[in-house]
Amino acid sequence: MTDNELKQIKLFALEELEKLYSSATVSLWFKPMRVVAVDVSCITVSLPENRKAFVESSYYNVLQEVYSRVIGCDIELRLITDEEEAEMSREFTEVVDSAYKMRFNPEYTFENFVVGKSNQLAQSASLAVANHPAELNNPLFLYGPSGLGKTHLLFSIVNEIRKNHPNFNILYVTGEEFTNELIESLSLKKPMAFREKYRNVDVLLVDDIQFIAGKMSVQEEFFHTFDTLFKMNKQIILASDCAPKDINNLEDRLKSRFVMGLVADIQPPDLELRVAIFKRKAIDFNYDMDLDVLYYLAKNITTNIRQIEGALKKLKAHTLITGENCDVYVAKKVLNEFFANENSKESVIERVFSFAEKRYGVKREEIVGHRRSSDIISARHYAIYLIRHTTNLSQTSIAKLFNKKDHTTVINSISFIEKKMDNEPAFAREIESAIAELRS
Repeated sequence: MTDNELKQIKLFALEELEKLYSSATVSLWFKPMRVVAVDVSCITVSLPENRKAFVESSYYNVLQEVYSRVIGCDIELRLITDEEEAEMSREFTEVVDSAYKMRFNPEYTFENFVVGKSNQLAQSASLAVANHPAELNNPLFLYGPSGLGKTHLLFSIVNEIRKNHPNFNILYVTGEEFTNELIESLSLKKPMAFREKYRNVDVLLVDDIQFIAGKMSVQEEFFHTFDTLFKMNKQIILASDCAPKDINNLEDRLKSRFVMGLVADIQPPDLELRVAIFKRKAIDFNYDMDLDVLYYLAKNITTNIRQIEGALKKLKAHTLITGENCDVYVAKKVLNEFFANENSKESVIERVFSFAEKRYGVKREEIVGHRRSSDIISARHYAIYLIRHTTNLSQTSIAKLFNKKDHTTVINSISFIEKKMDNEPAFAREIESAIAELRS
C-alpha cells in the first residue's frame, strides 16, 4: 500500500474521531498517530512514546472500532512507538493545519463544482463576483440546506480572487467567529482593533450569518461593518441556511441590506446531478467507479451531499484493503450499515424536533436558535435529552445541532431533565414513553 493510501486511511479515521471527541482531545492524542502498515487482518499505527501507554489503555477499543469501520471489515489494531516505526523505515508527512486548509483549500474551485438546475444561479453569481469583485451582485447572499455546496462556492470565490487579485485583503469567517471575536475585543477593551480588522478588507465572506440573529450588540456591529464596506465599494458575500426574510430575530435593517444585491438559493440536486457529483468526487479521490455503482449511491443519498464523501471514503478504504473490485454487490455490502445508520439517525432527530414542537408549541428554528424564553429553553432541554438517549451522537455533535460552540449546554440540559424526572413521576413516564417510541 502506498504512503498516500496510508495517509488517507488516517484522515478518514480522524474524521470519525472528531465526531466522538473534542478537537483538543483529537489534536493531543490522535493527530500524532501515523498509519504504518495495513494487511487483511491487522493495521499498525505508530505514535510518540510518551502517548502510547495512555492511548492504549484509554482508547484502544475505540480506535480498533473506528479503523474497522473506516476499512469496512473487522481488523486488529497494533500500536507501536515512533522509535519502533523508525526501525520499519517508514516516514510520513504531518497533516496540513486544518484552520489554514479550511481558509484556502485549493480543492474548492469552480472547476470541480458540479452545476445543475438546483445550483446554477448560485454558481453563476459566485463566478461573476469572483471575476468582478464589487462590480456585480454586491452583496451576494447564498442560502440553502446544509451540505449542498455553499461553503464550496465561498472558497471557490476566495481562491479565484486570490489568483486574479493577489494583493486583495480577503477575510472569511463564520457568524460564530465574528461573534466570538467581537465579544473578546469588548472584554479586552479593544473594539477599535476589531473594527480595523473587519472594515479594512477588500472582500468579506461570512458563512452561517444566521448565527448573529438574536444578538443585538453583534447585529449592531455587523450593521456598521456592512455599511462601511458597502460605501467603500468592497465586496460582501454571505451564506445562510435560509433566505434573509426567514432568519428569525434578525433586524429588519439587516434583512433589507442582505437583499440589496443578489439572493441565490441552492436546492437538493436531482438524481442526474447527484450522479455527476459522485463521479466528480470519485475523480478527485482517484477512484474509478462503474456507472451502475454511481447510480446506486445517488439513489441512496438524496439530500446532504457531504454524505457522498463519507460513502466514497468507506468504499475506497474497503477496496484498498481487500482488493475487491467495486461493483454494486460490494457497494451494497459495505454501505448497507452506513446508509441505515445515517438515515436512522436523521429520522430520529427529525422526530425528536417534531415531539418538542408539539409539546411546547415552538418551532424547530427557535429551539436551535438563541432566544431564551422559558418555553424555548424547556423545549431545548427536552430535545437535547431525547437525542442524547436515542442516537449515538456525541455531546459535541449534539451541541453543533443546536448551534452551541461546546457541549456545556448539552450537559446542563441532561441534568435539568434528570432532576425534573426525579421530581415529577408523570414527566418521567412521558420521557420514557417518548424514548421507547423513538427507538421503535
